[in-house]
Amino acid sequence: MDLRAALQEKFGFSAFYPGQEEVVSRVLQRQDTLAILATGAGKSLTYQLPALLLEGTTIVVSPLIALMKDQLDMLRERGITDVVALNSTLSDEQEARARERIRSGTVRIVYTTPEKLEDDGFLKLLQSIRVPLFVVDEAHCISQWGHDFRPAYLALGGVIAKLGHPTVLALTATATPSVREDILHQLGIDAVKPIVRGFDRPNLIYVARKADKEADKLKILTALFAGDEALDGTGIIYTATIKNALEVQHFLTHELAIPAAVYHSKLHKEDRTSVHNLFMDEAIRAVVATNAFGLGIDKPNIRFVIHYDLPGSLEAYTQEAGRAGRDGLPSRCILIYRMSDTRVQNYFLTGKYPDVEEVQRVFGTIEVFCDQVAGVSMIDLRKILQLPLTKLKVILALLKKSGYIEHVGRSAYGLTEAVRKHRDLMLNLANYETKKSYDQSKLAMMLQYAETTSCRRRFILNYFGEDFNALNCGACDVCLRALHRGTGTQGVTGGFKIADVVSHSKFGIGTVERAERDLVTVLFPSVGYKTLLASAVRHAEPQIA
Repeated sequence: MDLRAALQEKFGFSAFYPGQEEVVSRVLQRQDTLAILATGAGKSLTYQLPALLLEGTTIVVSPLIALMKDQLDMLRERGITDVVALNSTLSDEQEARARERIRSGTVRIVYTTPEKLEDDGFLKLLQSIRVPLFVVDEAHCISQWGHDFRPAYLALGGVIAKLGHPTVLALTATATPSVREDILHQLGIDAVKPIVRGFDRPNLIYVARKADKEADKLKILTALFAGDEALDGTGIIYTATIKNALEVQHFLTHELAIPAAVYHSKLHKEDRTSVHNLFMDEAIRAVVATNAFGLGIDKPNIRFVIHYDLPGSLEAYTQEAGRAGRDGLPSRCILIYRMSDTRVQNYFLTGKYPDVEEVQRVFGTIEVFCDQVAGVSMIDLRKILQLPLTKLKVILALLKKSGYIEHVGRSAYGLTEAVRKHRDLMLNLANYETKKSYDQSKLAMMLQYAETTSCRRRFILNYFGEDFNALNCGACDVCLRALHRGTGTQGVTGGFKIADVVSHSKFGIGTVERAERDLVTVLFPSVGYKTLLASAVRHAEPQIA
């Protein structure tokens, strides 16, 4: 098949972005694929084109309803109308019509959420039609080691099996080597060799500015917008909290006379749409936003992305910073941070992960009601336990994945048969404690990036498992200072390289993620990232899992 001719015919494009053609070709050969493509590299086309060429209905699992809407709008603009989206925004009547269209077999692409696939009726409908391709978008959400873990994604491996294992395509822009392995394992496609393309974005200029006091952050902002090297064009300023977003927007508008709008998850839908349109039309210079803004934003000329607070991980940072400069022109990614920013992120981590006692309380409550045929509903569990919904969902997903509980009806839970027969089974929560440690170590890595005195580009690429051998990237503040002084930046030494397997007397076997001067950063499965003296570890044989 002439893929370029098909690309021209279906989408009007004359050439593929790097990595796209390889992914499309592999999918059309019915090969399971994991593709890690940089933000802005056109991931959606890698399944949309095959979906239009294959016989049957392609299923696309997406975590965000806004992303689905953007994709549907884009396809309809190109005259592709045999697509539907099933999610929680549909009325009963709309969902019934959508299901009828799917049942007829005339739909080429069905967008849906992982939660919708937990509905047995919907799954039976998909089992009754031909599904040649199953796509998992934002696939890092399936990994407990990913930065955006979404419990409902854990069931997707079982869904794929129930559909007779159609060709699987998993897509993400941010996945470290360990997350890639976990994605493949969770989806039941362990033997797949990932396609990794384009983490390096040479046009992005990475900068970090340290502030001693909160007021100093506003001084740095003033210099960025009114100084000798003032920022060009439009951009995004990310804050960790809604409070900071409101304060920064007020400062820009009233102190610096820069037109800016604020965007966060608690805005009404009409206000969010209004801000989105102002930004796309360049009626404002900046959107000041929490991480609720940005996914699916198709604006190639974003000239700057500023982080006003330290993000929780390098994955989150590179995903958000990567929204700059998709047109290939120079764009600035600036991190403003204080050491105390880690407190906010640690607070978020505390809210995200339940402690052992909370997991035991949920399990104990379901156990108390185990003789009820209808199980215990989510609503009743919330009333009894008084836990936040997000935390409760995480606990239920953990217990379900571990085989302790199961769905009884649409939104109720009961004990599994195995647990009923062996009531002495103990909850094993060691893995969850490990996950908490791992995420805290990712925050430490984010701080390490902010504080590094060596090339920031190399730091990012090494973190995602790519070597970068140039001594000076010429496009980060550290390397630019070194060029100005006429000195080189620190090279890679210490006798270790990326992906070397090493052992440590206390932490066990791990994988080298960075090696610089006399230091190595090693990812240990039990504790997460640790930066150590190179002399503290030694080469080890890879262990078979």
